[in-house]
Amino acid sequence: MLDYRVYTFLEVCKTMNYTKASQVLNITQPNVTQHIRWLEERYGKKLFSYEKRRLVLTSAGELLKKSAISMAYEERLLAEQMEKLSDSGGKMAFGITKSVNESAMKCRIIELIQTRMCGNVYFYVDNTARLIKKMMDQDIDFAIVEGNFDQGQFDHIVLSREPFIPVRGREYRLRRPVKSLEDLCGERLIIREEGSGTRNILESILLSRNLSYGNFESIMEIGDISAIKMLLMEGCGITFMYATAIEKELEDGKFVEIPLNNLDVCHDFSLVWPRNSAFRHMFEALAQNFTRCREGAGQEGLRQ
Repeated sequence: MLDYRVYTFLEVCKTMNYTKASQVLNITQPNVTQHIRWLEERYGKKLFSYEKRRLVLTSAGELLKKSAISMAYEERLLAEQMEKLSDSGGKMAFGITKSVNESAMKCRIIELIQTRMCGNVYFYVDNTARLIKKMMDQDIDFAIVEGNFDQGQFDHIVLSREPFIPVRGREYRLRRPVKSLEDLCGERLIIREEGSGTRNILESILLSRNLSYGNFESIMEIGDISAIKMLLMEGCGITFMYATAIEKELEDGKFVEIPLNNLDVCHDFSLVWPRNSAFRHMFEALAQNFTRCREGAGQEGLRQ
């Protein structure tokens, strides 16, 4: 069992405030201080310090935080596995990004939830940054993301590799003939919100060409993919999206891919979980199931 003082430490890491941590844990602030002091004496290192009156983690505190998150996560998963032995159904908590939610993989997610009807399911759709934070806070067990993440903190398995393409609505007229990414400069660009994996990947592409949002006529930041699709259909601008997220619209001719000679980008959709988990076999089996279902769906499509 993980020492209760470690849980106090993790709560202080979340709130970065001793008073708020004591309120969440329903203990006194002196108790919180005592718990942190005990850990500091145990490891012989200061875990927190103050910089301009703001509480911050020391390098030792950062190291303990990473280890403690992993240990707490393992303990919770172990308890849930024990519950399953008593046929209680157990619990599953996970998240997917908004782009994954718009892709063909969504059907596999629904199938996964249906197999867990006897247990509790907690399912979130959010951007990559928020889902990574949920895993750090142990709110979810795993996530399926298309954005970048720290491979030093998380293990992963690639489920698919998806084309990332520039698109316009059928009625949108480009301002000039387009052959390269640079030719799109001057267009109205629709982008996702901060923390979105799609946005991070687009920014990396632009940076690699010494471009920025400032090279475009104007920027619209939208945090909802359905709203972005509506704006595209209304001819309000262009955007960059995963082809799998707009597969139907491309087939129906509502959206048109903008072909570029110097842009051929694919990115991984990955199942991600905290690094060095003793339950790695569970996540590997889950990834195999997703891959199998996806291949089966692809073969079915070919037969049709």
